[in-house]
This record gives sequence, structure tokens and C-alpha cells, in this order.
Amino acid sequence: MNKSKTKQKIGLSLIILLVITIVVYLKYSGILGYMTSLEQLKAYIEGFGSKAYIVFFILQLISIIIAPIPSNVTAVAGAMIFGMWGSFIITTLAIICGSAIVFSLSRIYGKAFTEKFVSQNSLKKYENLINSSKGEITIALMLLFPFFPDDIINFLVGLSGMSFKKYFIILILTRPWEILIASAMGSASITVPLWIWGIIIAVSIVLIINSNKIEDKLTKIIKAI
Repeated sequence: MNKSKTKQKIGLSLIILLVITIVVYLKYSGILGYMTSLEQLKAYIEGFGSKAYIVFFILQLISIIIAPIPSNVTAVAGAMIFGMWGSFIITTLAIICGSAIVFSLSRIYGKAFTEKFVSQNSLKKYENLINSSKGEITIALMLLFPFFPDDIINFLVGLSGMSFKKYFIILILTRPWEILIASAMGSASITVPLWIWGIIIAVSIVLIINSNKIEDKLTKIIKAI
């Protein structure tokens, strides 16, 4: 028993050290500054040459585990480099792997570990939804809509009684759609007139400004289902 606890403590310490290392790297490498420009992000990834695929995969993986990087934005940049299907496949694999890692860590190390990454407010807000009698539908809807925090959902599902097999199926059915759209837009596989871009930008601004209100309304709708 003591050996098991010791192994868990060592594992937890290594994970925390890894997270700190990644956060420090993200802060001082300047990569977060590239997120404001697709061209800069594209140039940064391309700068790694033949290793660009690996770097892109790691960026997408980090976006799920630590979440300061929007995976949809990087998917667009990836599509500009690797094409629609290249970006789609790499991003989908990274997101599924990242979700599996977060789920497993939360399942193994429990609530005390999760609370290091998820605030008490978020914990209270989403825990009851996920653990409700309609938890599977709730999780699927939250992963499908872009207004919910996917990283937090991964942690909390790990604390629930849901098996990873069932969660994996939900991930496969919900996550690829927005990735496919972002990848298609980045690769210019979808040709959008300038006036439609204007509408998309205007709608995006409105959605960002009102994201909390929209999330609250969607939460009420999900509860009512």
C-alpha cells in the first residue's frame, strides 16, 4: 500500500514538473505571441522543417492538456502547411490522445489532482451536469458546442463513473467536426466570399463577447433535456 502511494506521489510530482516545464517554455519561447497571427504561427511551425509534423502534433496535444492554445486556430495554420486532411488527422489524433491523458490522470490521481487544474467554480458548475442521469448526452453536447471548456470536461469525466471506452466513442462522434471545418478553411478547400468573411468575423465577435451568456443558456437547455 505504501509502495503504491509512493509511486503515485512520484508520478504526480513528475507530471507537475512536466506541466511547469511546458508552461515556462510557452511563456519564454514567445510561441503564444504567434497565436495572434496565422502567418506567424505558420512560419513558426514551418521553421522546424521535417520535424514540423511532430511540433504541430505537440502543440495540439498541449492545447488539450494545458489549454492556453486554441486548437481550432492551430488547425487552420496546420492546414495551410499540411493541407486539409493532414491538419485534420494530426489535430484529431492529438486531441484524442490529449483527452485520454487528461482522463487517465484524473481517474488515477482523483479529485485532489484535478483541483490543481480546475477551479472550484468550474468544478461545481459542470460536475453535477456530467454526473447526472443524462451524463452521456450532456457530455456529447458540451463537446459538440464550442462554448464549453473541453479541457475541464476531460478532467471531470475522469472523475465520473464513465468508462474510457464510452468516452472515447463520444469523443470520436463529436470532436472531429469543428476540426474538419477549421482544417478545410485553412487549406482553402472551402472558398468563402469576402462579404461572408465579414459576417463570420462580426458573428464571431458577438459570440466571443456573449460567450458566458450563451454557455449559461446552453447549460439550461442541456439540463432541460
